[in-house]
Amino acid sequence: MNDWKHLRAAKKLHGGLGLLGCAAAACLLAAANYNGVQVPLNTALSAALPPLSGIAVLAGSLFTYALTGMLTQQPILICALALATLLRWIFGVRHSPVTAAALAAGSTLLSAVVFWLAGMMHGREWLTWLACSVLAGVLAGCVRQVMARFEAGFPVCLHEQDTPAFAVCCIMGLAALCSVQVFTVSFGVLAAVFLILTAAKRYRATGGVVCGTLSACALLLADAQTAGFAAVLPAAGFLTGWLAGKRASVQFLVMQVMGGLGLMLSGWNPTVANAWVSGMIGGMAFLFLPAVQIADAVIQWSDSDTDLSTLTQARMEFMCDTIANVRGSAERIANMLAKQEAPDAPADYVREHFCGQCRSRTTCWEHCAMETTRCFAAMSAAGLSETLRAPLGCLKPEQLTAEFQRAKRQNAVTRTLAARLRESQTLLFSQMRITEDLLHGAGNQAQRTYHRELTRTVTDALSKYDISVRAAAVETAENQRMVIELYAAGDAELDAEFITEILCDATGRELHCCGLETAGDGQRLVLQTVGGYTVSTAAAQCAVHEDEPCGDCWDTFSDSAGCVYLAVSDGMGSGRHAAVDARIVLTHFRSLVQSGMDCQAAARMINAIMLTKSGDERFATLDVAKICTDTAAVTLYKYGAGPTFIKHGERITLCQAATAPIGILPLADPYTTVLKLERGDMLFLLSDGLDDSLFPYIRQQIRQGGDLQALAHTVCAKAQRDAKGTPRDDVTVLAAAISGDEKQ
Repeated sequence: MNDWKHLRAAKKLHGGLGLLGCAAAACLLAAANYNGVQVPLNTALSAALPPLSGIAVLAGSLFTYALTGMLTQQPILICALALATLLRWIFGVRHSPVTAAALAAGSTLLSAVVFWLAGMMHGREWLTWLACSVLAGVLAGCVRQVMARFEAGFPVCLHEQDTPAFAVCCIMGLAALCSVQVFTVSFGVLAAVFLILTAAKRYRATGGVVCGTLSACALLLADAQTAGFAAVLPAAGFLTGWLAGKRASVQFLVMQVMGGLGLMLSGWNPTVANAWVSGMIGGMAFLFLPAVQIADAVIQWSDSDTDLSTLTQARMEFMCDTIANVRGSAERIANMLAKQEAPDAPADYVREHFCGQCRSRTTCWEHCAMETTRCFAAMSAAGLSETLRAPLGCLKPEQLTAEFQRAKRQNAVTRTLAARLRESQTLLFSQMRITEDLLHGAGNQAQRTYHRELTRTVTDALSKYDISVRAAAVETAENQRMVIELYAAGDAELDAEFITEILCDATGRELHCCGLETAGDGQRLVLQTVGGYTVSTAAAQCAVHEDEPCGDCWDTFSDSAGCVYLAVSDGMGSGRHAAVDARIVLTHFRSLVQSGMDCQAAARMINAIMLTKSGDERFATLDVAKICTDTAAVTLYKYGAGPTFIKHGERITLCQAATAPIGILPLADPYTTVLKLERGDMLFLLSDGLDDSLFPYIRQQIRQGGDLQALAHTVCAKAQRDAKGTPRDDVTVLAAAISGDEKQ
């Protein structure tokens, strides 16, 4: 695998293959003729390519002319090609469509002038070569524009302004392929039918009609005798596109019926019959090859601004609602756990709880009320370090002043904690509201390509089953993973399994549901194509007390980027309160990550929530393993978490680090590491409280391998008990195994 990647990255190899490709294309174009007329196609190709590639085009053309005996029959074409190649070297013409067109047209016209001055061209040949020079210029400009897209790498992203250039190159290329025949099979017709069926499947009726029209023009340009077959291609493209939701075999049959109709209307012309047979072979290639996947790997059309803005708005609104939900939940928790009654004034507290139990209360507070009130006011105003004096006549002056001091200290502590808590909560919730406002105005994800026709395919399939959505989009990320996003109202009934099934049939892809999420008054369903690796998971838990719930929580989920997340959280202590803290951490973490937030950013926000949700010390660990299903790369994030065992081949690695849990420090800094796993590797996330003496036993069990669920139970049961068999602590084991092969 690594050797193949090095080969793909080798620039010299790329250059050599490019030159061979240019020479092969030149051989094809040199042998091509349009209804018996030779046109300067190679001159246009040489003018559109770099100088070294132009030499390869010249060599390939001369080889074909010599092999076919046309070396002396096409002097003007050879002269025009040589001039274009030479001028590219001399002038270093800048690679732009305009200059490439000028170079091709000028070289062809100059060659014609030279042969006219030599007396080798007469009469109306001037008009022919004038038209050829114009054709060479137009073709060179179009080839240069399309090649500029191809030079950026695959898949090629074509925009609306590229449509004319792409259409011209498609027509000329298919027409040139018609000159290549094996027995009676025309490669041009074969490629045309394959292209029409692929475009109809991928872009429905629009793609079928467009490619059918282009193919018809190419066939007529190559050989007018195929007019009977070419005439039915646009209609065949429309019908096969209209049936894009059906099986590929249905489209194939429709194409063959339309070809047979063209054969019948042409009076059973042998040329049309050969074209029909060639088209049948092209249709069979469509049936047995992954045509849509090939098309996506080569060319992708960008979407309109309207589709992009609609999706961006829906995505940002959903992320805003997610953050608002988390903020609202945190505010409610803070109000329930941190709400305390305002403390009584020290004078009122002492009067009620101390003086109320004294037998001389009537004397102090009725007969000497003024003196007692004055003394209580003086003690309230005094500092904590000042000596207090009880009212005259008090039976328990020392106990009174001590109670007053204690009430004042408690009151000061309560006010300080309440002020600090309110300050932290105000800061946190204001920051979260600011984030919501920023997200309302944000929304430009430039690393994804949106597919308008596939989106239409998805919406049509949903409409067929009366499934209503607010917005839908099909997009391709940098890793070429296709992602389908569906946004619907909160009260809409979405059957994720059923929707996944119908969209698999509609798109012809194997899709995986990332889960149905809810935020605000909306919900989102994300589907994506299956990655090169698959992740299977298993979990086991043991509670320290059988009559109480386990204080640990675990969760597994995936995002729209093709990553699977394993997360374990251990609340402080054990039992119900610890389970609540752990569940708060995991629930919020999953919501924020699936909405598009980075793992560390989500953890920082949850850390702030845990710090401010109550005045009590409440914290929880967080252990996350992020597994990319395209590369099998694993990123670990540990916040006070327990050990993680990784089985890579025959090697067992332990990842453990001393970090603070969520909810302890204002800044939550994790321990992070990235590992590259392969097929058959496993990893085990364990909650904390595990004794180091058990590590050899766990290593031995993991090394022996076996069923993942059985391993998780075995490790959990052993880790939860000490040497005497007494329960030690709540223990959770979350295991994952990597399977599948990386896509080539």
